[in-house]
Formats: sequence, C-alpha cells, structure tokens
Amino acid sequence: MRNFLALLLTTSCLQVVDLQSANAQNLRVYTNVTDVSDAENPRPLSHSLTLFHGGRVYDYMPEVGEVVIFEPIHHRFIILGKNYAATEVSFAEINHFLETAQTKAVQYIDELATSPDADSAAKAAAMRFQLTPEFQETFDNASNRLTLSGTEIEYSVLTQPVEATNAVNQYLEYADWTKRLNFVLHRHDSLPQARLKVNQKLRDRNVLPRVVELTMHLHPPVKFRAEHRFSDSFQSADRRLISQWEQTLESDNIRWMTFRKYQQNLLVRAD
Repeated sequence: MRNFLALLLTTSCLQVVDLQSANAQNLRVYTNVTDVSDAENPRPLSHSLTLFHGGRVYDYMPEVGEVVIFEPIHHRFIILGKNYAATEVSFAEINHFLETAQTKAVQYIDELATSPDADSAAKAAAMRFQLTPEFQETFDNASNRLTLSGTEIEYSVLTQPVEATNAVNQYLEYADWTKRLNFVLHRHDSLPQARLKVNQKLRDRNVLPRVVELTMHLHPPVKFRAEHRFSDSFQSADRRLISQWEQTLESDNIRWMTFRKYQQNLLVRAD
C-alpha cells in the first residue's frame, strides 16, 4: 500500500505535459518520493503509478504489488492485494474512522495537559496542529511556488497552472480521499487536515503540484520531496495493467474480506 511519506506529499513532477485540453478522462501520474533531509545524500523512498481512466483511478506501487482503485461515482475504494486478496471501503466508513480518531486525539491532548513537562506540551502542540493546522501562506508569481508555513511543518509546492479546471479538481479530489484512506489504513500516518488544506490552496489557484517539499520541524529537521510527472496519454503497458486489474476483479480466485480484516493483515505485515 502507498507509503506513509508518499501520502503526506502526494505531489508532482519534473516535466509536465500540456494539460490545457485535458479533461482527466485519461491522466497518468508517475511519482517519486525522496528523503532529502541530508541534501548531499538523498535517499529514494518510493515510486508509484496513478492512472485516471473510465471514471476510476488506479494507484499502483510496483514494489508492494498492490493497487488501490478509487471509485468516486460509487463513493468507495477497492483494494487489490497480493494473492487475490481484496476489500472495499466506503467514503462513509472512512469518515466514521476519522471522526473516531479525532475524538481520541482531543482526549489525548486533555491527558497530556495534566503533565506539566515540556515533552508533553510539545506532543500536545503537535496534535493540536494536526487537528486544526494553521499556515502562513505566500505565493511567488515568478516561480509559481506556493509556501505554507506552520509551527510543526512547512510545505513548499512548485505548481503548474492549467486551464483544464476539471483535471485539477479530479486530481485533487482523488488526493484528498487518498490521504483520508491512508490515515485509516496506516496507524503511523498523520491526520489528513494539513494535506487537505494544501490541496484546497491548489484548488483555489487552479494549479497542479509539480514538486512538493515537506519539512517537519523536528530535531534535526526531516525533509521529503515528491516529484510527479503528469501526462494526458497512456503507455501501452498502462492499458495492460488496467486490463489485468479488471480481470482480477472478475476472477473466481479473488478472496474478498472485510476492511477490518484487511487492516489487521496490514498491521501484521508491518510488524
């Protein structure tokens, strides 16, 4: 499943094709995520392929061998794992998980408030930021760079203006829901509010992210970079992958399980 760091960033690219006439019927996004905390020794973390086609979005990480299918018309995700394991989760279920997590986060902050030590205060501040992130926003028109600076993290986004508003909206709707899903799937992921706020700023400006850098104000600081390559045309291999995934969904060998069971299996694999 998509890496935690890639989910925090979910961004884009070194070279962007002309999307002025694209309507996101077919949209290809290739993403690389790199740890650049040590600028002289960048460390590749993950790469993924995201394909928008026929009202669905297929998100694939080759090294994991898992594809997540976003179906906005049906208000759900389908997840195809290895060995024909599969599950689905509705948007309503995801929102329920988020509401529960947010309630627990508030309770955790209240518990920390009973401890006067500096470490508890820092943890409480970090959790409050996750719940209600506040950013100072700047935009450099010369470079098309959006910067959102907060007490806990900073986003620096190199953006690409496009005339195809539909392409921007469809991409960012997918990015919003993917961030929510990954919070539910991965217990070490952060609450989605900060990333959703970044996406809204991109939506307001009708831009796609080309390169996103996330700096976490830790000691020492941690910095990640996500680079996406957008294209409005598929490669022949892309169509073969989509056909393969669709055949898997129709296969008699597929093993459907509850979302909770799938979550449990993920946790076992992570441990």
